[in-house]
Amino acid sequence: MCYHKALAINISELEEHYAASFQTITEELDIIKEKFEVLARKDGALHALSLTQTESIHNLLVAYSQKNSLPAHYSKQELSELKYYLKTLSGIDKEKISRYHENGFDYLPTPVITAGEPDQFKLFRWGLIPFYMSDVEKAMILRTQTLNCISEEMADKPSYRDAVKNAQRCLIPVTGFYEWRWLDEKGTVKIPYYVTFRDQQVRSMAGLYSRWKDKVTGEYYYSYTVLTTKANSILEYVHNHKQRMPVFISREDEKAWLNRDLSQKDVADLCTPSQDSAMRAYTISKLLTTRNIVTNVPEVQQPMNYQTAIQEAAHFLEAGKRKEALEVFKQVISGEKLNADDLAQAASQEIKAELSLG
Repeated sequence: MCYHKALAINISELEEHYAASFQTITEELDIIKEKFEVLARKDGALHALSLTQTESIHNLLVAYSQKNSLPAHYSKQELSELKYYLKTLSGIDKEKISRYHENGFDYLPTPVITAGEPDQFKLFRWGLIPFYMSDVEKAMILRTQTLNCISEEMADKPSYRDAVKNAQRCLIPVTGFYEWRWLDEKGTVKIPYYVTFRDQQVRSMAGLYSRWKDKVTGEYYYSYTVLTTKANSILEYVHNHKQRMPVFISREDEKAWLNRDLSQKDVADLCTPSQDSAMRAYTISKLLTTRNIVTNVPEVQQPMNYQTAIQEAAHFLEAGKRKEALEVFKQVISGEKLNADDLAQAASQEIKAELSLG
């Protein structure tokens, strides 16, 4: 499934590709920036930092999150809001988007193009909340389960069928996404891949969107889900435990996808595995899932070859040095639940450092 993605592109290129304006998003970002600055003024150390100093602000907020470290002038809710605003604003300005890593479970506002207003970019949050949800707490829980929607089942699932019926389809611009290959049956040992395109051009994931009203605040919450389909040959290897991939809509079919009169059969026909010859996938480091650091940096996409570590671990295992083998792999793999039995299975495999479609 797709829970991590990237969008790094000049806004002018986005506007040209979709023939849509970014003005509405710029106005919304200005409001979010103002909210951040109002809260930042309550703390001298935070207020002294510029929003361009993302890492310094992040480190300060992490420090405030430690036990008994929260300043008296902030509540836990305000600290959470500061973190959320920072993640939203970092990587988006009036000229370009530099979201090298977006974690779906952060529920950040993301630029999308909707069937309702295809000439305007909108900021919708990843993780769809259907309009009929009445309980706020249950709505927040549900969005953890609706980052993705199996396209073959979208018309039958309660969370999505109203969006399908009302032709609430959207395009989600991306320049890549992240997926993991399991090296053992439980997924304890996983290798991250970045899936992208050789021409570095934007592509459109297919999605459904919804508008939900928070009855506590009276505010509307706009959200979307990414549709998935059966994997192509690259994702069959990378996403080996479920063999799924996001639905990509080709540029020539983007207008059709947003056509609210499109038949259900035509919608289904567009939800097929992408055979884009420019697609590629390559192994990257565990930086993507390292905690308490800023992962929205170009380095998160840098290639990393795991074969050396696997061969070294296998050598230790053959010599009966299980502890040493585990330490080698823990240097490159996230997680503390690794054990020598899982590692033995992982070390017996050859990891393809790069794959592409011919």
